[in-house]
Amino acid sequence: MKCPNCDFEIPEGHMYCDNCGTEIKIVPEFEPEVENEINETLSSVADELNKEDRLREEKIKRRREFFEKINKRRPVILACFGTLLVFLIGITLFTLFSNKSSYYYIRKADKARSLGNSERAIEYLLEGNANLPENTDLIYRLSDYYLEMGDTDKAVEALKKITESGHFSEEKVVAAYESMISIYEQDQSYDKISELLSATDNPATAALRDKFIPAAPQMGVAGGEYDDIVIVALLPQSQNDGEVTYYTVNDGDPSELSILYENEIVLDEEGEYTIKAATFNRYGISSQVTSETYVINKGVPSPPEIMEPSGDYAQNTMIVAVADAGCTIFYTTDGSDPTIDSKQYISPITMPVGTSHYKFVAINDEGMMSEIVERDYHLVFTRLISKEQAVNSLVATLVRLDILLDNTGKVRGIEGHNEYIYNSEIEIEGAGEYYVVVENHVSNEGISTPTGLLYAVNTHDGSVNRLGYDSSGKYTLIKISNR
Repeated sequence: MKCPNCDFEIPEGHMYCDNCGTEIKIVPEFEPEVENEINETLSSVADELNKEDRLREEKIKRRREFFEKINKRRPVILACFGTLLVFLIGITLFTLFSNKSSYYYIRKADKARSLGNSERAIEYLLEGNANLPENTDLIYRLSDYYLEMGDTDKAVEALKKITESGHFSEEKVVAAYESMISIYEQDQSYDKISELLSATDNPATAALRDKFIPAAPQMGVAGGEYDDIVIVALLPQSQNDGEVTYYTVNDGDPSELSILYENEIVLDEEGEYTIKAATFNRYGISSQVTSETYVINKGVPSPPEIMEPSGDYAQNTMIVAVADAGCTIFYTTDGSDPTIDSKQYISPITMPVGTSHYKFVAINDEGMMSEIVERDYHLVFTRLISKEQAVNSLVATLVRLDILLDNTGKVRGIEGHNEYIYNSEIEIEGAGEYYVVVENHVSNEGISTPTGLLYAVNTHDGSVNRLGYDSSGKYTLIKISNR
């Protein structure tokens, strides 16, 4: 290749002329088809670029036209904007300074306080709270004013308007409780914190209760009756720093002056024990009181076992009683409690006819008594004697005893005769059921006169007795004798 400047022969691969230093540009040869494709591509790219330029120019033109229109209407737009601004300012001022605004009452209260009239300031806030009960700013300001006046109780009562109304969110309720607790903490009234949180079961305050009120301890042994020594452990339900447990035995509720729980409580003597325990935290706040009662019956004999249960019976029955070894059974039938001086049970007792009430007790060699066991029995035999048979049995018995001369009721030495009339049925305690038969004397003229004598005939076996009354007015049986 020759240099285009000086015709010097340039070796292949050199980019500059070795003679004159001219740069050698190598232009590749293109085929016509390739060159046409390149031209078409470049032309398309140019068209796209021109299209984007046109779109950009159109946007600029529309924006310019829009601002020109706005510029022409500027006075109208400015007037409308000014009117709207004045309206909004007016609404805001009306809201702030009208009687329905919390800002109005707070501004009035602050002004009264600044003039030294705290009572008037309180009145403004109370009025505002009455008109706007759901506004917390008024309530908190009211609480703050009470605190400034040194009245912590009223400061807390003001905040209770939030916690007790039921109209506020959980967040606001919790915040109100936290403020009340803060007031009590500053006043070191920790017992009031306990009262405050114990008086509510609101789930929102659960975390506060856990923080300020310790969990109640639990008894390791349930209350009840025991025949041996009982060892009671108090189980704390939390392990927070500063928490301790105090307890009492047969005394009032525990305090920090009660017995400090350090070791298990041993109940090894007979008697009844009521243990009360409570956990106190570092603030001196007490948990709820846990209470259990234990009855120690060490050495007390078991109650006697009476084989025959209370109830109705229709045949001869023996009452059987069994006690622990070394114990003696005593019983009564008059309703009094049995003692060592009562009737001693030696062998099975024949159940008396009619209604009976027994009380049994077991007494050991040391004189210790068991619990009393009671039984009520009602023994009535099946009726085998009718009313007519009862009257006939009575007359036959009186004839046999020579009280009557014959079955017609003739009486020796007396005119007329006796007649015997069924009257009623009765139950005699300890004896059973009886027919009551009345005796009348009938004269020869047919006049019937009661003699005043009553007879009782057993409904089961027909046995005959005179019927009388004891000193308490109860029926009693009298053996018939020859008059």
